[in-house]
Amino acid sequence: MSAGDVDYGFNTLEPDLGGITKAEVMGRGRIHALIDDETVALMEGRVRKTGVLERLQEWRDEDAVPFSIGGRPSLIPERAILTGMLLLAKEGSAMFLTSVRDLLMFRLSDTSRELLGIERSLAAFVGHVGEKNRWYANTSRAFHRMNDLMDPFPQERRHSKTYTEIQEILRAHDPDLAEKRKARLDEFTKLFLVMTFNEQSRSIRRASNKIDISFDQTFVETPTVKGYSRKNLAKRVADEARTEEKKTLNPGPVDAFAGWHVSTGERTDASAGQVDLTDPGKKPSSAQYRWGWEINIAVRVDSEAPGQRRFPGLAVAATMSLPNVRVAEEAVSLMRASKSLGLEPGVGDADKQYWANSLTERLHDPAFNEGFTASTDYRVDRLGHQGGDHGALYIEGGTYCPATPAPLQDATKDLLGAVIDTATYRERIKSRTAFQLHQKEKPDAKGRAVLRCPALGPSPTVTCPLRELLKTKTKTNKIRPAVDGDDLPDFADKICSQHSVSFDTAKNRRNAQAFEYGTKEWDEFHTHARNSIESLNNQVKSGGTEDIESASRRRVRGFGAAQIIVTILLTNFNLRKIAAFISDKIKADAKMQTFGEPSVALVRRRDREWHNPYTGTYPPGVTPPSTATASPASDETGGPPRRT
Repeated sequence: MSAGDVDYGFNTLEPDLGGITKAEVMGRGRIHALIDDETVALMEGRVRKTGVLERLQEWRDEDAVPFSIGGRPSLIPERAILTGMLLLAKEGSAMFLTSVRDLLMFRLSDTSRELLGIERSLAAFVGHVGEKNRWYANTSRAFHRMNDLMDPFPQERRHSKTYTEIQEILRAHDPDLAEKRKARLDEFTKLFLVMTFNEQSRSIRRASNKIDISFDQTFVETPTVKGYSRKNLAKRVADEARTEEKKTLNPGPVDAFAGWHVSTGERTDASAGQVDLTDPGKKPSSAQYRWGWEINIAVRVDSEAPGQRRFPGLAVAATMSLPNVRVAEEAVSLMRASKSLGLEPGVGDADKQYWANSLTERLHDPAFNEGFTASTDYRVDRLGHQGGDHGALYIEGGTYCPATPAPLQDATKDLLGAVIDTATYRERIKSRTAFQLHQKEKPDAKGRAVLRCPALGPSPTVTCPLRELLKTKTKTNKIRPAVDGDDLPDFADKICSQHSVSFDTAKNRRNAQAFEYGTKEWDEFHTHARNSIESLNNQVKSGGTEDIESASRRRVRGFGAAQIIVTILLTNFNLRKIAAFISDKIKADAKMQTFGEPSVALVRRRDREWHNPYTGTYPPGVTPPSTATASPASDETGGPPRRT
């Protein structure tokens, strides 16, 4: 037995057990190794740092009835449950309640038990089955006591349901209670992720004073895979009512509050009060759907130095939601949660499922109010000229001169239509920048910005016949693009007749971006941001240490339980990323100390020792011998030196 193994005093072989020891019987084939006190204290300290324990008590007091007869004190506190889960995540074990039970029962020293506030287990072979059952019951009650404060969709989950029972669960659902508890659940996740962010050194946290994020959804399975569709629920209920023998009914789903994730094909985004109608049906395409939930994750990215790895790519915010429901609102929740890190809001990057497909009032306006600026790709139908104001044109997020040449307006369309190549596209985008209106004053509190014609001001970028009489002295005499007279508008609106015009940025908010679309700067950041979130999703999903997608390593049923477990796994992921980042930095610094000084080019031996007596040349740095011993000088005829 190793020094880290628990000694039950029953490691000797006995005839009635064959070749199996009593310790193995008690561990059901496992030998439980003790966890050192330092590691337990470290994880317990991190649980305390989150502030979750205080919030749980506040929520418990909020939900408490005015009068209570009291009850027996809990034998296992939430602090011990959360510490045990962090310890399991750290060693890559499955997040089963039985695993938490075994950890608390067998794998802690007396010092660690005292720290966590739990009793000592009665480790004895006789009666060990009843003792393990008692510990499991206490562990389960402690977990669900915490989960009940935050579960938005409470229901019985021990047995499969008939469709009639599913319908009754849906009818009894309390949306106000669900909203309150979901806010608590998201607060729980936020507190853990903020804790991991603060575990970094200040220099890493403050590598940028802004928090730029890239966000996306990733699918997580339910422990029970059977689902249903609300579109045909009423028909199934009617069919059950006509069945005389209820025992013949096939088992139905367990979780009433999950949904169909669309693996391929179009996705929907049902807002509050709407019912998602995604239905796999019985067609061959049903393989495109999976029953479960969505984890919405935001990763920290770098808009100032994309790809330079100034800090680790941590999950800085996360929520969980039903598939195809309130996708835009969950994105806003991620932005709001990421502001808890104490940094200024920056750029929010996402794919076309978000900025391109969401209504302005559901995503763009709330994101603007939170201080975030979009970065994304456009839908095909929103490329090129998309309306305007005061005579100016709105083109792919920017506000342009009405005389912007058509080839420049349609550059992206022509690229996607294979009319031009990428090199030509880049040149057109670069040329189009000259026609963009200049910002004279920053947007005010109401979102109004003062812009002026690009042919005006101290640094004009184009020349325009309409502005020749209003020319001002310029700083340079650069050659600037000229507005073609044929492109001039028939009617000179405010932007062509006034020195400056006030624009309401809300009118172009749907298409506004942090970087000018199509430029190299936009492409570098958007590529970096998309790669960052896709890499994070790939690392935390199936096959990795956390494996959040598969339910095979988390058997507790229900929406709330799933988010609690995923939160612990994301916390462990962040801690791993921080440690790996520091390790890589130490390696890089050590390499620089070893090889950082400029190396001296080696001189070949033939160059070090070679001497040409014909020309009297020596290797660099070698002093020729004195004239007394040296060969006679040349007679300057070009031939070999002669001896007298």
